[in-house]
This record gives sequence, structure tokens and C-alpha cells, in this order.
Amino acid sequence: MIKMFKITSTVFAILFFGVMITILQPLSFGETSHALDFPIALKMGETAKIDSELEMTLLDIEDSRCPSDVTCIWQGTVTAKINLEKGTQDLGVYNISLDMGENEKTFDGYYIRLTNVEPYPISTEPLELADYTLTFVISEGAKDQIYSPLKQFKIGVPVSEIKCRDDLVLMIKNSDSTPSCVSHFTSEKLILREWGELAEVPRIQPIIKTGTNAGFCIGYCMKEFVITPEKIIYTNNARSFEENTEFPLIIKEVSFSESEWNELVRLVDFEKFNSLPDRVGCPGCADAPVEWIEITSGSKTKKIEFEHGDEPPEIKRLVLALEAIRNPIESTVESFEDCVAAGNPVMESYPRQCRTDDGKSFVEPVDLPLPVDSQCKKYDGEWLSEWNECEYVSEPQCIAMNGDYYECESACRHDPNAEVCTEQCVPVCVIP
Repeated sequence: MIKMFKITSTVFAILFFGVMITILQPLSFGETSHALDFPIALKMGETAKIDSELEMTLLDIEDSRCPSDVTCIWQGTVTAKINLEKGTQDLGVYNISLDMGENEKTFDGYYIRLTNVEPYPISTEPLELADYTLTFVISEGAKDQIYSPLKQFKIGVPVSEIKCRDDLVLMIKNSDSTPSCVSHFTSEKLILREWGELAEVPRIQPIIKTGTNAGFCIGYCMKEFVITPEKIIYTNNARSFEENTEFPLIIKEVSFSESEWNELVRLVDFEKFNSLPDRVGCPGCADAPVEWIEITSGSKTKKIEFEHGDEPPEIKRLVLALEAIRNPIESTVESFEDCVAAGNPVMESYPRQCRTDDGKSFVEPVDLPLPVDSQCKKYDGEWLSEWNECEYVSEPQCIAMNGDYYECESACRHDPNAEVCTEQCVPVCVIP
């Protein structure tokens, strides 16, 4: 009885392990499913399964990189051709390059990124396709989703390509060289404490625009200020309901210092600015002037409008700072157009004149016609001032001078007693 129990136990043990091996075999020896956001290394022709439902196959590799032992004008790149399948659905074939800006593709709720290609070519050692190993990272969500800097760092994103939100800057911790995104204010404190340093990466500077306009305004009433780290470009455009009235476009450029620019950018709370609606209140509803602010940072542009003179509390400091920038530029009167744009009275003389409150007068520049003798010389003619005639010009040129054209006049017409006179014809334009 005891002997039979031992045999039964042995058989049971064999059966048990056999079943367990059968169950575990797909996990141990079958196709591995890679997790999202982690590097996936592929060689030519290999297939990787991602997130249990997505399959990626490396179909082809084109390497145009400059060999490391050669000096080239263009560094070249690597392009990978991949096929993507999700379940039974073929998502298609994609080309992904190692270039900045071309190294990621968005598809069906995922985006894929090519992060590394090994080995690097050497002119004396030709590479076969089988020699290459390409590293990809696949993530879920929108392409513009920004993960934490530490997560980006861990999945293989180079420090120079780590992204922070628009209102943050990238810092590198001194103790372990890990990245962190912090506000401008916090970064200054951390630098003083020697916690870390700002990462030396190119930062996309925003472009700030502001201005005012009014719906039924006549005259100069559409003002725009484009503010950059180097200068302010001011334009003032006009609206006229009369066909014969023209208002020339006013354009000014004013220098803007780096310190002034940095002070202005510090006042921009990108998170609060982007959270505001496009129209705050009811700008322009009562035909009051509309004030607007537009900020472009990278590929994102946000513009808000509000009634001129209002100060939305979320951006009050920014509104006041922009007003302080605009006012001196708008109030500076240096020309007839500036004088008119400032609302000063215009005297309908010819040319017109505009006078400021402090007594300065500005004359409208006009293109006065040239004197007739200068017009004649301009057309390479010979001016005879005693008879108000211009010789050797064409009929169209004579008409332009408001003259009477005679195609064949005598060369001796003003000297009838001349002993010798040629019979040649002289074209003459007589000015009344």
C-alpha cells in the first residue's frame, strides 16, 4: 500500500511539472512582449511585439551617414522602413529617420521614435544590413505629450532633446547629472544653492505680439507691436471709407534690450495665459477699442482679445507691462503720418500739414513734378529756354511734359537769315 502511494506520487509529480512546463512555455520561450516607453532593439527582418497587441517589423535600412574617419559637408542620416500591425489590422509601412524632427511618427494612438543606430560607419569597414541594430521607443498618447524629464532620460532621450513645458526650464542636478524641469524663479534659487545648472540646450524664445483695433474706426486705428528679444516692430494701419483718401502704412522699428526682454518674459505665466478663453468678456460689442495679446512659443500660438482698458486678473501684470511698452512708441511723433495717427488736426492745404498740441508742424510728403527743363534733360533732350522748346524727344515724352509735338521742324527756324542751313528735320516739343 505504501509502495503504491510512492509510485502514485511520482507519477503525479511528473504530470504536474509537465502541465506547468506546457503552461509556462509561451512565457519563457515564446515571443516576448515589450513594454511601452522602453528601448526596443531590432535587427534587420526582426519583429517586436509591443504592449501585447502591436507588432513592428524592421523591413529595410538606408544609411547615408558620413563615416567617422571622413570629413563631409553633410553629416547624413539613417532611415528605417518599418511595418506596423495591430491585431489583424495592417497599419502600413513607415519611414523614420534619425534626423531631429523626422525621427518620430504618430499612428493609431501611438507614436514611435528612432533613438539610436549602431554601429557607426567607417570608410574602411563596409557594413552589411545584418550588422545594424536600431533602437526604437514606442509610447502611447498624443505626440505633443510631455513626460517627466526623468522618464524621458530613462527611456533614452538625450539631454539636449529633453522637453519641458513652456513655462519651465531644464536643469541638470550636480550630484547625479539627472534632469529636472523647474520654473525660472526656482532655477535662480537652485543655482545659488549650487544644486545644479541650467542645461545648455537651445531654448525656443517666444514671440509676443500685442495691439489694438476698433470695428468702425476711420483713420489710423489698427496698431500692432511685434516684440522679439532684439527689437519691437510697430505698424499702424488705417481704414478709409472714401475712395480718394489714402493713409500710408506706418512702420517703426525700436530696439529692445535683452534685460527688457527677460523682464517681460518673466511676467508671462504660460499656464494661466493658455487657460484663458480666446475672448475675455465682450470686446468690441459696444464699438469700444479691442486690445489683444498673442504669444507664439514653438509650434503653439495663443491669442486672446479683451476690451481696451480692461485688465484680466490672470494676466494683469503682463497687460500693464505691454501698455508701458506701447505708449512711448505710439506717442512719439516724428512725421506727418505719426502726427495724423496721434489724432492731431490736419490743415487741408497743399501739401497738407498736421500740427501737434505743443506747436510742432509736419508737412505731408508729396511727389512734386519736375520743372520742364529738368524733364527735358531727363529724356536726353536739348532745352531751349528762350523759346520754351525741348528738341530731340519723342512724342510720348512730349505729351508727358504737356507740350505740343512737331515731328519735323527746321534746324534754322529761330534764325531765318542764316546763310547755311541744313535740311534735316528736328523733332521739337513746344511747351505752352
